[in-house]
Amino acid sequence: PQNLARAAAVPRAVKRDGEAKDGIGEEELLALIVKDEYNDEDKCKTKLEGYCERLKKTKIELGDVHEKLAKLCESGKQQTKCSNLKTQVEKKRDELQRSLQTAIPNLKDENCAELGRKCLFLEGADPTQLKKDCNDLRNKCYQKKRDRVAAEVLLRALNGSLKQSAPQNTDECKEKLKTICKDLSKESDELAIGCSSPENTCKDLVSVIKEKCKTLDEEIKKALNGDIKNETCLPLLEKCYFYKNGCDGTDKPKCDELVEKCSKQNITFVPPDHPFDPIKPPATLAQKIGLTVLYQRAEQDGVHIGSALTRDIFNLLALLSQSGTGNNIEDKCKDMLNNKCKDLKTHPILGSLCENDTTNKANQEGISMCTALKNKLNDLPQDIKARLGGQNADANAIPWHELKDQLREEECMRMVSKCYYFELHDKSNNNNLETPCKNVRVACYKRGLGAVANALLEERLRGEFNKTDDKHGELLKPLVEKCKELKESGALGNDELLSRCLQPLYTIGLVFYDIRYKTFIFHDQLNEKRDFPGKEDCETLESKCKAFEKDFDSVHHPCITLRSHCDRLRQAGDLEALLLVKTKGSLENGQNCHSAVEDICRRDARMKRHQRSLACANATFTCQTITDNVKRKCGFLGQNIQIRNATVQISNSSDKEGLCDFWELYCDRYMSHSDTLSNEATGSEGECIKLKKACSDYRKQRKLEDRFMAKLAGTLGNEKKCNETYLSYCSAWNNTGHDLSGLCKNSSNSGNGNPTLCQKSMRRVKQKCVGLSKKLEDEKNALETEKNEYETLKQEAEEAIKKSFLVLAKASTVGTQDNVSKVVNTNSSGTPSANKTQDANSTSNNNSTASTSNTQRLAKRSEKQVQITAQEVTAFDKAGDVLIFYDELNEKCKKLKIDCLFRVECDGCKDICEKIDQICHGLKPLEVKEQTIKVVIQNKTTTTTTTTTTTHTTEAASCSLTCSAPTTCTTVRTTDTWITHTSTHTSTSTQTSTITSTVTFTSTRRCKPTKCTTEGGGDEEGHVKPSGGAKITGSSVLKSVVLTILVWMLM
Repeated sequence: PQNLARAAAVPRAVKRDGEAKDGIGEEELLALIVKDEYNDEDKCKTKLEGYCERLKKTKIELGDVHEKLAKLCESGKQQTKCSNLKTQVEKKRDELQRSLQTAIPNLKDENCAELGRKCLFLEGADPTQLKKDCNDLRNKCYQKKRDRVAAEVLLRALNGSLKQSAPQNTDECKEKLKTICKDLSKESDELAIGCSSPENTCKDLVSVIKEKCKTLDEEIKKALNGDIKNETCLPLLEKCYFYKNGCDGTDKPKCDELVEKCSKQNITFVPPDHPFDPIKPPATLAQKIGLTVLYQRAEQDGVHIGSALTRDIFNLLALLSQSGTGNNIEDKCKDMLNNKCKDLKTHPILGSLCENDTTNKANQEGISMCTALKNKLNDLPQDIKARLGGQNADANAIPWHELKDQLREEECMRMVSKCYYFELHDKSNNNNLETPCKNVRVACYKRGLGAVANALLEERLRGEFNKTDDKHGELLKPLVEKCKELKESGALGNDELLSRCLQPLYTIGLVFYDIRYKTFIFHDQLNEKRDFPGKEDCETLESKCKAFEKDFDSVHHPCITLRSHCDRLRQAGDLEALLLVKTKGSLENGQNCHSAVEDICRRDARMKRHQRSLACANATFTCQTITDNVKRKCGFLGQNIQIRNATVQISNSSDKEGLCDFWELYCDRYMSHSDTLSNEATGSEGECIKLKKACSDYRKQRKLEDRFMAKLAGTLGNEKKCNETYLSYCSAWNNTGHDLSGLCKNSSNSGNGNPTLCQKSMRRVKQKCVGLSKKLEDEKNALETEKNEYETLKQEAEEAIKKSFLVLAKASTVGTQDNVSKVVNTNSSGTPSANKTQDANSTSNNNSTASTSNTQRLAKRSEKQVQITAQEVTAFDKAGDVLIFYDELNEKCKKLKIDCLFRVECDGCKDICEKIDQICHGLKPLEVKEQTIKVVIQNKTTTTTTTTTTTHTTEAASCSLTCSAPTTCTTVRTTDTWITHTSTHTSTSTQTSTITSTVTFTSTRRCKPTKCTTEGGGDEEGHVKPSGGAKITGSSVLKSVVLTILVWMLM
């Protein structure tokens, strides 16, 4: 559906039929250029030659300004042109005068467009004859547009209270008018006047609605018989929305047929106050009727409508004095106060003008104010004359081309309002205000059309203003080119835009100084808002920054500041959305918020994420912004539940699905962060608690139906196939006590008028499929990006763990009895045998842990009293961050898997879901070594045999003596050995050692980093006793500092 507010906010040019052939002749161009000098051939020739010469010097193609301008400016032919065209100018002047005199008494919209353009060209040629009639035409066209907007506002607000078939019965209209005027009377001067006379207003509106219904009926019949297009549907659908309840009888339009036919083309009208957002303030009447859009559309027609200036005491007195009697405004004012002071005593503005006693009369101050009111009326003509630049505005009509562009928007609003209220009393003042007020209205009309023309040209000339010199000559060529583009697109419907494009030498200075003035205003806006902008300020000012920075360096630095603060605001919004979903109660107060935000910011910093760096830089300010915002939204949520009577509607409704699905979504998100939604100040249940109780039965049933619907996935595109699958499940569950078997009690062919489960599931899936492919495509792209980021972080973590020799373990199992595996090796003969390992209780331990523990800890063990290194801390942090990141991606995959259950039923989802499956299946966790302690017991037997021996040795020598030869001596040694004792000693020793084994740890739970803690277990020597067995001294292990990550279960 088209966003009408956005479309109206952008400056738009009004198209005219036959713009390609604009009907502008040489005589009109001549009259526009030389004006009243056309009547003097010499002066005409001189002025035309000067105009053409200046354009030729700029080296632009005269045909680009207008195709007939080239002929007017042919060298040496200016005398001939002035002579030949004089008669044609006079002829067209006379025709225009007759047309004006005929049209003005009964003015129609087409007269404003057609005759207004002719006045643009010809009025200056003969101001004496044409200026009064052209002034009257524009004055009436301007007021007609303002009155039409006021009538439209009241028709929309009175929707259904006007019945065209009963024009005499306006009681319902008058009664409702009293109510709506409390809100609308301040929105414009016309509405203030209309609300002050309900009888006349209602009679007029009955006539208006009758005509609108007749026109709408004709337009719809024409549309239904032709081709339905976007530009046809939307305006008619909008009129149907606001008018159909006031139409009846033979002219009742066929709006239902139009809605059906347009919907087949995917064209729908979105009401101004839709979509409804329960965390925003309840819609005002002005929002419901699209008042802002109506005023923005009027601005594009040159009519700026501001709030009624009835807070000005003199305007208010002039308005109320209509009901008084007297010969002049002073007498009427005194009479009004004397009659109404009883009711005005409590009035915030007029109360001080009444006596406090029981006389209910005007006091001396009131009498003095009535005298001053008369003086204001008498001085107003001179005030207007001064505002219009000293021209004779109080006596004569001022020609269009002589009206100065001096009035600013605020001045126009003030002067038009004064005329509107004081003209009511002008007849008693010799009609002194008639001419000056006509001049001021026409001047404001011209200012409005000029503002639209300037905006269109300035938007197309962005980036050109910084190239111009003091004479702005560089602007001329691009200006002519842009005007040519506007003409070719048929967008020169605005008379002031056409005038500017036909007089480019005049226009370049006008546009340049206009944008310079806007730059000064923009500077003031930046200085006021840039440091503490709101959401709306950011949307408005950032777009202006983008535009103005193309031409003016002076706004660059203030815009940088603005963007920085707006980025911080958006980042705070991202944090708010994240904490609303991921936490409970963290946004209830600043302290809880600060803790939660700092946790997220610390992790972002470790993971080198900078998306929230500005919000993290000042967590205190960010949390102040977030908590204030959440508190405000919670207040609006409770207020909207009450205003719309949501809980009662749910309780009384037989079909709770739509209401519960809508409201519970917001309650689930906000109630944990707000006491007021959970419990009222009186201690009774808050609005969300009451609402959820009303929805509890539906929610239980819906959860069962959603589970069954998941089982029916793939068949929900065909009701017959779905019913077959449904019956097969029901048959299998018959008499089994399955919790979904209760949904089988109703037949798949329900004949009681209630939809079957298949029908409900098919309807829900059809709703789910709307926009699902686009959503999944965006999710897939985001998931792909995050997976690449995860792989990079994972690689960094693995490298850090490897370099730091970090051994990580599940802290929930370190040092527990169930974590110790006994390995017993026995060899009685002293020969080692093969190791036989037995992992006792591994399965039961895992099951027990899973069922009894909601947290896990990831820990590093090392020796007590030894400092841990920065490298170890970094590695540990990275490991924890990667595990958390893995859990986040895993959760996303689970949610996307649910969406992809219906890939068959939803067009365009199958291929996307297959890619998502590939990404999710390729997601692998960080491999973390879990420390498990195994006690290995080895028995060794050693046998030692000791033998004691005694040795006794005797020695004797004998010599053979011969006298004649040398003597030879022989020694005889005898050794006796006795074994006196033999002993055998057998010893058996037991050796106990600790072996660390490794497994892969995969976390499926969300991790929340906490501070590092130092383990204090063990005796004074730092001994560790796994399972209470053999003692292992401190030299057997590494350090004993435990770094812990708590793994929180987030259901």
